[in-house]
Amino acid sequence: MDAMGQSRPRDSPAILVATGGTIAVLTTVALLHLLKPELDPASRFISEYAIGQFGWVMKLSFVAWAASCLALSVAVRPAVTNRRGRAGAWLLAVVGIALILAGIFPQDPVTITPDQATTSGMMHAFASMVGIPGVPIAALLILAGLPAARRYRMRIATHATWICLALMIAYLAYAVPRAGGFNPTVLAGWMNRLVVASYLAWQLLLARSLSRVTQ
Repeated sequence: MDAMGQSRPRDSPAILVATGGTIAVLTTVALLHLLKPELDPASRFISEYAIGQFGWVMKLSFVAWAASCLALSVAVRPAVTNRRGRAGAWLLAVVGIALILAGIFPQDPVTITPDQATTSGMMHAFASMVGIPGVPIAALLILAGLPAARRYRMRIATHATWICLALMIAYLAYAVPRAGGFNPTVLAGWMNRLVVASYLAWQLLLARSLSRVTQ
């Protein structure tokens, strides 16, 4: 109820799922840092939390992330005004499907050699090749389809997604060959967390931008 005694508009179920799913990912990943302290966050990817004990928590996190992306894809479609925006919404749905695959098939440890790769690890890698670049591409397409007011609010968060991904790729391309592979000296984990944080921040801000309460 507002000050005049009138009911405030409610957000759609899609926006609520998008917001709740993103918060669930942030919560579960933070919890996993406490549950699995043996996994060095500086050098190991977040996906590796799905391996071994408490792996089910990371799998739930992937499910929550997938639900958030799929819901956000639905929620943003009425807000975009051109084909690029609609293409971005559909691409975000594809990312959601890729996240489901990533949760079903755990990643191999980043330290293994190519001949030690498992089918599960290869399926996870395939899902990652779709999902990781898919978010910033979808974000840019959606930005291009939003009305001016929403586009202004979303510009920083949108560009942060591809900038963080570019920084991670550049860093890994430089550091991994010089270190002779992934090892504790390569800060792949922090770079991975930076990218994930930028993606989740974009999702939360887009859901907030689409919220009826803020309009």
